[in-house]
Amino acid sequence: TLLRRLSLDLTGLPPTPEEVDAFVRDRSPQAYEKQVERLLASPHYGERWARHWLDIVRFAETNGHEFDFFKDEAWRYRDYVIRAFNSDLRYDRFVAEHIAGDLLPEPRLAPGGRHWDSPIGSGFLGLQEERNGATDLEEVRTEMRDSKIDVFGKAFLGLTIACARCHDHKFDPIPTADYYAL
Repeated sequence: TLLRRLSLDLTGLPPTPEEVDAFVRDRSPQAYEKQVERLLASPHYGERWARHWLDIVRFAETNGHEFDFFKDEAWRYRDYVIRAFNSDLRYDRFVAEHIAGDLLPEPRLAPGGRHWDSPIGSGFLGLQEERNGATDLEEVRTEMRDSKIDVFGKAFLGLTIACARCHDHKFDPIPTADYYAL
């Protein structure tokens, strides 16, 4: 029961019968700690916990509107987030890569060293809903910018700042000028 709870909490997957047997047979005082370390090292750990972040930033592999065209390279951002969780990337670095990963003076290589990982973080700025076949392109661009600012505020500030689009925020120090500066 203990291993099942631990496995479901950390990876979202039940332990295999072999893993349960090995845990039950392990009589060492570090048996539980070994399982924690094994599960934290599992690629499934990043998959489980990345999904919460992907919900916050409204990750989708399609435009999410009308004809619902695919965002062909969206998977790169999804995999970046999973790698960030699996490599225990510091939160301050995670935030910096989201806001300006393509501009960082010391970009971070992905595991294996085949490509730069840092620039992929700023890909979250391109994940907003897009209308297809709109007649007022400036309205669509404005909606896209508003969506980016809304996601940024909720994800990184823990605030809904969209109301500052029209007026100074009533309860938090977010003036309209700061909204438009974003």
